[in-house]
Amino acid sequence: MSIFVGAVAFLALIVIFSAVKAVPQGREYTLERFGRFIRVLKPGLNLIIPVVDRIGMRLSVMEEVLDIPS
Repeated sequence: MSIFVGAVAFLALIVIFSAVKAVPQGREYTLERFGRFIRVLKPGLNLIIPVVDRIGMRLSVMEEVLDIPS
């Protein structure tokens, strides 16, 4: 019985950790539900539905310095 309880607790921890996504500063992630765009995840901690949602694209929103000839 204790093995069953341990396995269920382990699976619950996996689901909880997969529901929290940390987006780094200067990045944005697109969130897809069943392959369809839902929203953009902003930098910081975000919650998703683990089985249904997935990260589509990882976008960089940092400034790029361009060399312009004189």
